[in-house]
Amino acid sequence: TDNAPLSMPSAALRLVARRAFAARRAVTARHFATDPTPASPPPLAPVSEITSPSQLDAVVAHSHTTALVFDFYADWCGPCKQLTPMLERAVAKHHPKVALLKLNVEAPGLEGVCAQLKIASLPTVMAMSRGQFVNQFKGAIPEAEVEKFIADLALSMGDGGDGADKSEELLANADLETLLEAAADVVFNTKDSALDDATRTHCAQALSKVINSDVSKGGGPAVRCRALAVSGGLALRAKPRDVESAEALLVEARRLVDGFPAPKELSMVEARVIITRDATMTASDVEGLGAAHEKEPKDFDALQMYASALFLAGESEKACTVALKSVKPGYGAQEVRDQGRTLVVRIIDALGAGDALGEATRKKLASAWFL
Repeated sequence: TDNAPLSMPSAALRLVARRAFAARRAVTARHFATDPTPASPPPLAPVSEITSPSQLDAVVAHSHTTALVFDFYADWCGPCKQLTPMLERAVAKHHPKVALLKLNVEAPGLEGVCAQLKIASLPTVMAMSRGQFVNQFKGAIPEAEVEKFIADLALSMGDGGDGADKSEELLANADLETLLEAAADVVFNTKDSALDDATRTHCAQALSKVINSDVSKGGGPAVRCRALAVSGGLALRAKPRDVESAEALLVEARRLVDGFPAPKELSMVEARVIITRDATMTASDVEGLGAAHEKEPKDFDALQMYASALFLAGESEKACTVALKSVKPGYGAQEVRDQGRTLVVRIIDALGAGDALGEATRKKLASAWFL
């Protein structure tokens, strides 16, 4: 029956842990803590200047409790002077979860560090969490993007917690809607660099609880359908991406749709399954697919694989831009433009109903289609 428990495919539950994820709602904040980490060193100041490799080595241990933002700059660099104050303001909002480390690339003794990290342009900003670099960007970016970069990094640290016991307590006590919203936010909005094994594990546990909950506790078909769809999205974020498990979860989710509209998560993951298959038809990476597209810009298959790979790499805006090329007059025969339109709509569906980029792309599609 529709109320019988459904187990998540083992592939989605085998994902193992290292870090935390946070479920943040309007009033209540909950988190799932990571495995125990090394003893915490004394707290870092919000902003520090690093002038030697020994100083750098000393602060790396802090990354198990405080995410570190490395700001590589030079005194003569104009964009650096614009960016650093923005970083300082953003970090101040999230200290002590995040601390800023400033490194002047011209400081004596840092040449080896810069060479090892391949610092070739300024400013370069790199983020470290639990001893590993997890994200970076180059050049001055808008302050809103700086704030999101820092906020995402702070979110990945959780709030320290009490280890696995705290995680189990929250999983046991959280309401189903909180668990589902938290997992969906992580699956659809977290970059690959920040989506580690612990995050996947806690998502799988949360979603499994929702899927197997009784109707009396809020686990009706509509809620379970959403949870199955989000679980499919989680399977697609595995390494390697588990398309077969995702498809099996979608079949179960689609079976539950009866008497209520299909949730947006279902359409999102169905579109992402196709995008994943398109992007993985070849062993080439994003750069290689981009080169193939540039060589044959009117080869639709090359364009489709490149746009799909960009989407999977988190470059959604660029994926939309590339896909839209295929619907413009003059790109190819009407049949090819029809395929292009299908591709663009698929990416819009994968972004989800109401997504700002998706809505903007929909308008561009309408404009290009009727030119």
